[in-house]
Amino acid sequence: MLTPTKGPSSTALSAAARSIMNSPLLESPKAKSGVAMASAMALHFAGYELARGSNMALFTSSSLGFGSSSGGYYPLAMACASPLSMFLLLSYTRQLDRKGPRRALRSTTLLCISALTISGIAMATMQHNELLGNIKILSLPISQIIVWASFVFQNSYAHLLYAQQWSFLGSIFTPTEAGKYYSYVAGLSSIVSMIAGTSVSRLVEWIGLGGLLGLAAASLTATLLLADWAYSTAEKHGFDPSREIQKQKKSKTQSKLQDEKQSQPTSQSTDASTEEKSNKTLLHQIREGISLFRRVPTLGALFFETLCFQSLSTILSTCFVMELNSSVPNDNERASWTGNLYATSNGLSTIFQFFLLPVLTQRMEPKHLWRLMPLLPLICGMVRMIPSLFPGALVSSSSSALYLVAISLLTAKTMDYSLRNVLAELVYVPLDFESRYVGKEIIAVFANRFGKSGMALILSGLNFIRGGSSGGGLSGLALAISFGWWGSALSLSSLIPSKQEAERMVAERDRKED
Repeated sequence: MLTPTKGPSSTALSAAARSIMNSPLLESPKAKSGVAMASAMALHFAGYELARGSNMALFTSSSLGFGSSSGGYYPLAMACASPLSMFLLLSYTRQLDRKGPRRALRSTTLLCISALTISGIAMATMQHNELLGNIKILSLPISQIIVWASFVFQNSYAHLLYAQQWSFLGSIFTPTEAGKYYSYVAGLSSIVSMIAGTSVSRLVEWIGLGGLLGLAAASLTATLLLADWAYSTAEKHGFDPSREIQKQKKSKTQSKLQDEKQSQPTSQSTDASTEEKSNKTLLHQIREGISLFRRVPTLGALFFETLCFQSLSTILSTCFVMELNSSVPNDNERASWTGNLYATSNGLSTIFQFFLLPVLTQRMEPKHLWRLMPLLPLICGMVRMIPSLFPGALVSSSSSALYLVAISLLTAKTMDYSLRNVLAELVYVPLDFESRYVGKEIIAVFANRFGKSGMALILSGLNFIRGGSSGGGLSGLALAISFGWWGSALSLSSLIPSKQEAERMVAERDRKED
């Protein structure tokens, strides 16, 4: 079992990170800080690949998870991820408001490290002691409860962390710099994720499924060190992203104190202001979020686009889980299958990010790329409809059906990793601090989770109506959602500024900060 520690390994890791950042190739403090955060993001995704492979195998396991019933439980588990994501989002916004972006990222990363470590220890213990896993609580084996909790958390935390990491990069780079370097940042994450995904089949033989979760926690520990170093460098050299919000808060506080000074003593108004700030209710946070999205229409369009894409992703993932469970009975082989699928996606994404995307982002406007991106998954959706319209065509066995679903999921995930994520981050660069940090988290956490959970509830209903078999009409539903995604991308593209306009917006924002 591998767990994160604060001993020699962490010290050596921190020393190695400092050595890389002090390389003569990285003389600019901004470059050092950017590379540190990009490396932190890559290690975060590596840990996520390990956790995903482990949790998927555990969830479909016949001994610890839900076995042959996993296809019916999967959509319900995805639906349960939404309330947890909402809780994490509210916790993050409070941390951001009270302590700033650096400490908010530190706190949320530590929470994820702790959860993965506990899950890994629990899984390893139950794998070695099956009697312990069969103890029942509320008529359910404790192993299923823990597997369920681990699976739900794994599907909740990824967007919470990487959105904060991207927010930092979007705050220190101009639109031109972002267009030049973002593809390489995403490419680094794809390479590391690909390595982690292809390593799952070997690692699971050495350290087991519980050990994979512990290794994921260790990877997040490295993420924590690098991300904190990036913020430390930004603060030291004067390009700290929190300067913008600090100036806004100072201006608002001074204006409010001047207004209240006529009716109350200064000390009393200050106390009232402090008390109001510390007692922000959930309703107040919701109102602030709604006000933000009304003020910035681009956020609303991006929210709807994310909703559509995640709905499509959930349908394809559910189809994949059902086919995988019926075609591959062995737990370790299923973990390897999942790892190899996402490793292939990351490999294709890497090629796209390093060789094609830099050229496309330099020669084409982002709005045009948004309009073209959904076309390939849409074509795959049409191909998947062929077996439904012409029974027996293309699919002659369960393994063939698995490969057909895997290709559709692979296409959607490759577009997501290689192009969609980079284009979405370019949208945020010219926006203000609140849009980059709060609006982005609302979209990354709530829209992502709501899209998955909402579609998961629909799939659960179909599963119940069809008596445990919801796979019959999913191809048509996936095709309909693909068209919806394309329409949302077209709507979003109409709100995206040109490159020159984005540069002007950032220049005006920087002048206000100074």
